Amino acid sequence: MGWRAWLKCAIGVALALSVVIEVRAKQPIFVSWLVADDPGDQTILHFWERYEQEELSATEMVDLGTMLFYRGYPKDAVRILETALDQDKELYEAWFRIGLVEHQQGNLRDARIAYKRCLKLLKGHGWCNFYLGLLEEQEGHGKKAMEYFRAAFRYAPVLADREVNPEMASSDLSLGAWLMMAQENAFKSSLPMPFLHPNRVNKVKATFAVEEKEAQAEEKAEKRQENGAEKVEAVRRTEEATSPGGTAKVISATGRKKTPKSKSPQSPGASVSERSGGTGKHPTPTPSLGSENDTPFGLPGNRNTSADAYPGF
Repeated sequence: MGWRAWLKCAIGVALALSVVIEVRAKQPIFVSWLVADDPGDQTILHFWERYEQEELSATEMVDLGTMLFYRGYPKDAVRILETALDQDKELYEAWFRIGLVEHQQGNLRDARIAYKRCLKLLKGHGWCNFYLGLLEEQEGHGKKAMEYFRAAFRYAPVLADREVNPEMASSDLSLGAWLMMAQENAFKSSLPMPFLHPNRVNKVKATFAVEEKEAQAEEKAEKRQENGAEKVEAVRRTEEATSPGGTAKVISATGRKKTPKSKSPQSPGASVSERSGGTGKHPTPTPSLGSENDTPFGLPGNRNTSADAYPGF
């Protein structure tokens, strides 16, 4: 091989390396730190690759931003959440989580802006009202904090439960706001305002209740009919597939006999006690990505809350 051929090879290798370096330079830093055998990191990489190919929906971008926040990349999380807003400007949940990330980072000004934009889209977002109250309390704005706390408990009373909302313990004003709401509710429930015609009211209410039950029964009947039609269609297709030139004999699901399955000592279908050596103990589950115990301002989406406390999307 002559010197010209060697020169061409060297130039080709240099060009290839330059392309690789340029691609890596465009990649965020977190991509190079993802662990190959970690399920959580591989999930992030999967979402990131789909994000680069513009295949992610706005709500999936919110999930990607949430994962990046828990992984320790708040700036990248905010950038992804902002991209979700570019795709769906009405996605209040993205604004709320931007506020949470900025709040946790101590950027209270940016957090306040994000919280308020969330509430502009959804006034009754219980979590957002509560965290904006926390922010105002930290800034020393007690009156504003009480207003947001009361709004949070009005739209989502379950947020007063410390098991649902551990941040209740970190606030001095939230308890006072909850007590005020409790007093207002007690006053309202004890008012001497009975119905003047209770029998009429109850009779009309019972009529609507019967109509609602009938509507639900009709809906269930329609679903059962649709499921039956799907089963008949599946049987017909099975007949056509199994016997193109003749009549196939189809055994119904109810008439099919169950045959005992053989178990191997290490088969996937073996019992837990067999796999664990007869101890009968369940295997230790893998910790979920971003436990709330690991973060001072855990995202509410990881908590066991009702739909009333967290509207979601």
